[in-house]
Amino acid sequence: MKVLFTAPHGFLSYPVRTRYDELGTRFLEAWYPEELDDKHDEITWVTNPGQHFVVDDAILDRFPRLELVSTPSTGTNHLDLEACANRGIRVISLLDDRNALEGISASAEYTFLMLLNGLRRLDLGMQEVREGRWRSREDRLRGRELQGKTVGLVGLGRIGRKLAAYCRPFGCDVLYYDPYVTPPADGSPARVPELEALWEGSDVIVICCQLTVETRSMIRGDLIERARLGALIVNTSRGEIVDENELCDVLRRRDDLTFCADVVTGEVEDRHEDSPLMDLFRSGRIVLTPHIAGATTESQEKAAVITLHLLESEARRW
Repeated sequence: MKVLFTAPHGFLSYPVRTRYDELGTRFLEAWYPEELDDKHDEITWVTNPGQHFVVDDAILDRFPRLELVSTPSTGTNHLDLEACANRGIRVISLLDDRNALEGISASAEYTFLMLLNGLRRLDLGMQEVREGRWRSREDRLRGRELQGKTVGLVGLGRIGRKLAAYCRPFGCDVLYYDPYVTPPADGSPARVPELEALWEGSDVIVICCQLTVETRSMIRGDLIERARLGALIVNTSRGEIVDENELCDVLRRRDDLTFCADVVTGEVEDRHEDSPLMDLFRSGRIVLTPHIAGATTESQEKAAVITLHLLESEARRW
């Protein structure tokens, strides 16, 4: 079982590296297509979810023996799933071991950090000190408390459930919209039947659902306009869930809204600079970070271990 592992790997512990070696793994960090070989002999590819290209037909042509692609991530928008299927290449992800996936909390923790920053604007405070000011512009830095706010979650999967647990000790009411999740027995968080109701009833709205055909461009301008006065909107899911052009139009009209995101449209194709959000970020209107919610040593090692277990199961079949 010859494996190419192109995701970050230098921090992996010795036991994990050893078990990958036993599978016949060649380690390589490839962020751009030119860092790949012209031809690869591997039959299994653990592909980097943070790369700046999509694994499409042109890339797959370099892997004539490829039978399996595994991604140490939940998202697969960096993979052309149709191209893989047409070639008979199986695709597996962390979603194939949901029990183990529950042990990864980095993205949920980062989303909560972004939520708090959106209310308190820690980033602006650090910028003030960097520019030589000390409480001389307190009106600009005066934030809002999380206590007493209503937090609305778009999606109640792994990240949404963790966020609900994080918010409750802060004295928040938590709502969620997710037509595919059975309401919790204790009624917490509280389910709302329509996305519009969640938007209108929340002080903080967190987009934490998966990118699917159904959710692509689900968040549009008319929905965003329904947000409460002074609402905070956080997106750590995928940029393509939001119609960014319509979002920017609303943000330009409504300076009461705060928007924070760790994702933008087109980033997996190295087109992040084309996102209309970039101009608003450079003007200081919104907060953006470069898709680092899951980037912790612990979470990436856990993801590598889950992927390893899945590959070992595949190896036993072969």
